Amino acid sequence: MDKELCILSPVWPSYRAFAPLLAECLERFWPGHPPLFFAAPTSWNLPESSLDPGDDPHGGNNWTWTLLQGVRKIRAQGYRECYLIAEEHLPLASCHKNHLEETIPDQARELGAKYVSLMGWDNRRYSFRSPVLPGQKHRWMHLTGHRDPRFHLHPAWWDLETLEKCCELSLENPEANGSAWHFEKICDLAGKRLPSESCYQISARAMSLRSSAPWLSGVERWIFNKLMAMVPLLPDAWKRPYYDACGFDMVFCDGPYPMVFSGALAKGRMNPSLVRFSSRVPSDILEKIHRLSQR
Repeated sequence: MDKELCILSPVWPSYRAFAPLLAECLERFWPGHPPLFFAAPTSWNLPESSLDPGDDPHGGNNWTWTLLQGVRKIRAQGYRECYLIAEEHLPLASCHKNHLEETIPDQARELGAKYVSLMGWDNRRYSFRSPVLPGQKHRWMHLTGHRDPRFHLHPAWWDLETLEKCCELSLENPEANGSAWHFEKICDLAGKRLPSESCYQISARAMSLRSSAPWLSGVERWIFNKLMAMVPLLPDAWKRPYYDACGFDMVFCDGPYPMVFSGALAKGRMNPSLVRFSSRVPSDILEKIHRLSQR
């Protein structure tokens, strides 16, 4: 395994109970995974190495500041790359160990990538048409379009220097709340201040441990792309109800890191996507998620 690669998980206080479950799911579905580090106070007694961020000058409510301290600490240990995984973005089935530990880091370095999202572009939610690399490159999408999701916080491979720059950029405005949502919005708009031309998104189906029917996913994607095209044409008051009714976010991404869109929780409750695909999740894991979501 590449010793320059680790897993970093910044822990939000309200979701700290999910950190042990993330460690458990990684051990179960990705045995022998790279070292896992939680950016969290050591007093929380999390099950893996904790990178204590120290006293938050923002009163303990700044997610980006906590992440930045974790990034700086693992860089000081010699790591140059990480998989950034939020504490509640659990793997829900067996991971493709070889792709995660070898194929993705190797290809990312070859391409000069700075960010590679593990949430596959080949699902119902995405309608952009940026260039797709050939099959021998596992059909990654090069995120070149204006609205492509660069530097988002689904599980992803990151160049740590770039991740540190993203954190610093997000923290430039002291009046902002430093939330994960704010991080994504600021980095989306950064333009030339970040290496936005070096971002990629995998094809989940091309890198999954499990085989699937390509024609079926292709038909689903075509249908939902047509439905997605209606969103800009609708009155503003109708857009969100239409979006929810169509179920664009109801995605089980069965790639090298199997997950549901947005993780275990949505607005503090169990994610409807997780409920929708509960038959694909081991019952004991589902029970633990349900119990934690009730806290």
